[in-house]
Amino acid sequence: MKRTILKHPITISVGAVIGILIGLNTKPLSALFGMNSEQFIRAVSLPGDLFLLFLQMAVIPIIISAIAFSLGKLMRDKSSPGLIRRMILVFIVCMAICAGTGMILGIIGQPGSNLGNSTDAFFRYDHMNEGLEVTLGSYEAVDTARRLGFSGIIPIVLFSVIMGVAIGFLQEESALLLINFFSSVFYAFQKLVNWSLYLLPFGIISLLAGQIALVGIQIFAATTKFIVLCGIGTVIIFIICTFIIWLRSGIFNPFKMISVLFEPILLSFATQTPTAVLPSAINSLDNKMKFNSRDVNLTLPLGITLGRFGNIFYFAIAVFFTAQIYGVTLMPIHYLIIFVGVIIAGTAATGVSGIVTLSMLSIVLKPLNLPLEAVLVIFIAIDPIINPFRSFLIVYVNMAATTLIARQDENAGRVVAEEKQLVVFIQEIQNKPPLLNRVNGIPCGVEMSFIREIGKRWNRQVVYKDGATMNPHEREWMRERADIIAGIINKDDVPVPPAGYYFSNSWASVNINGAKKQLYFLLPEGKKDAKDIDIIIQGLVDENYIKFILAATKGQISQES
Repeated sequence: MKRTILKHPITISVGAVIGILIGLNTKPLSALFGMNSEQFIRAVSLPGDLFLLFLQMAVIPIIISAIAFSLGKLMRDKSSPGLIRRMILVFIVCMAICAGTGMILGIIGQPGSNLGNSTDAFFRYDHMNEGLEVTLGSYEAVDTARRLGFSGIIPIVLFSVIMGVAIGFLQEESALLLINFFSSVFYAFQKLVNWSLYLLPFGIISLLAGQIALVGIQIFAATTKFIVLCGIGTVIIFIICTFIIWLRSGIFNPFKMISVLFEPILLSFATQTPTAVLPSAINSLDNKMKFNSRDVNLTLPLGITLGRFGNIFYFAIAVFFTAQIYGVTLMPIHYLIIFVGVIIAGTAATGVSGIVTLSMLSIVLKPLNLPLEAVLVIFIAIDPIINPFRSFLIVYVNMAATTLIARQDENAGRVVAEEKQLVVFIQEIQNKPPLLNRVNGIPCGVEMSFIREIGKRWNRQVVYKDGATMNPHEREWMRERADIIAGIINKDDVPVPPAGYYFSNSWASVNINGAKKQLYFLLPEGKKDAKDIDIIIQGLVDENYIKFILAATKGQISQES
C-alpha cells in the first residue's frame, strides 16, 4: 500500500465520517470502555489536540522564514511597490465583500426576528448574566495565553516584517546569505509538515469526535436561522472565490482546480486553525498552480495572519442578529458604523480564537448601545459549529486574494491545464558541451530544440523550469513535478538517475574530447506520460530528426539508431 493513500481525499473523508459518528455516540462508547462521557471525550480528543499542537508549533518558523526571505527579496526587486499596492487594494476589497455579504444576509434573512416567547425569555439579561464572570474570567485568559504564547502571533509577524525589510537594505552578499538561510528553514519545515499530513485522517477522527461530542442540540433552536445564514454566506463567498481562483489559475477544468485545493479546504474545517493550513495552502498555489513563489510566500502568510475575513463576515451577521433580538431600529448611519466596525473588529481579532474573538464584537455593539453580555453565552454555545466556517473563509478568501496579487511564474507564463503541459526541468550539470546554452538566462540550443519538437508532437505546451535560478530545495520540488529532466545528461555525469526517475531512450551522441557519449533525458517512473514521451523520443531518433537542427547550431553531433 502506498503512503499517499493516507493523503487521498477519500481516506480523509472517511476519517471525517468516522469522527462524526464517534462524536454522536459518545455515551454508549464511553460505557463500552468503562469511562464517563467527560473522560471519553478527553481521551478521544487527545491525539487530535497533539496533532493540532504540532501544526501550530511548526507554523511559527514557517511564518517567520516565509515573510523574512520573501520580503527581503521583494525589497530588492524594483517591482515591489506594485506588489505592495496590489496587496493593500485587494485586501480592502475582500474585506468590503465579506462585510457586505454578511450585512445583506443579516438584513434579508432576519436571523434574530420572530424567535418566539420562550427564546426571548432565554435572552433576558439577568438570565444571561449568571456565571458570566466565570466564563470571562482568568481561566480563558490563561488558556489563551498558553495557546498563543506571551504576546500572541502579531509580534511574530511584526518581527518577520522588520527582519525582511532589514534584509532588503543589506549589502548584496549579506542579504543573499540571510535570504538563503530563511528559505532553507522555510522549505525544511514545509517538508516536516508535509510528512505529518500522513497522519491527517487519524487527526481528523480525533478532532471531529471531540468537537461533535461537546455540541448539544437544545440551545440551537434559537440560532437555527443564524447558523443557516452563516452556511449560506460561506457558500456564496466560496463560489465567488472559486471563480476568482479559477480565472487566475488558468486551469480549464474547474473540478480539477478544486481537487488541487481539496487539502487546504479540508484542513481549514478540520483543524479550525487558519495558520495550521498555511503550508498546505502555499503548496497548492505555489507548486501545483505555479503562482510566483516569492509573491505567494509573502502574501499568504501575511493575509492569513492579518486578513481575518471569516471574522468580518461572521461579525456582520452577529450584529444584525443581536439588534433584531432586541428590536432595535437601525438608521442609515448605523449601517455605516456596522460596515466599518466589523472590519475593524474582525482585523482586531487577529491571532486569537474562542471567547476572545467573540469579545471583539463589543467594538461594533457598543456604538449601537447593544449589550454583548446578553448574547455572548449563546455565541459561545454555537461556536463549535460556526468556527469551522470562520476558519475556512479566512483561509479560502486569502487564497483567492493571493491569486489576485501574485504573478504567474515568469517561466511558465499563464498556466494551462496540466494535461496540456510538458514541464521540463533543466538540471544543472557541470562540463556541459555546447548543446545547451543560455541567452539572457533563457535555455536554448540543440537540446531545447529537440524538446520543443517533443512538445509539438505530443500537443503539449513546453514549460521550462531552469535549475540554475533555484535554490536546492526548489530544485528538489521541481524534480518531483517535472515530466522530463534535461540538461545534457550522460551516464558519466549521472551514473544513477534520481529516485523515481529512469533514463529515456538515447536521443543523441556527442563528441567530448574525442570520446563519444550517449545523451539521455530523465523520465519519471510509473507514469503513462513518461512512456509516451519515450516513444516520441525514439520516433525522432528513427527519423534522424536531429539533422534538421544541426545546421542552425553547427554542433558536433552524430545520430545513432
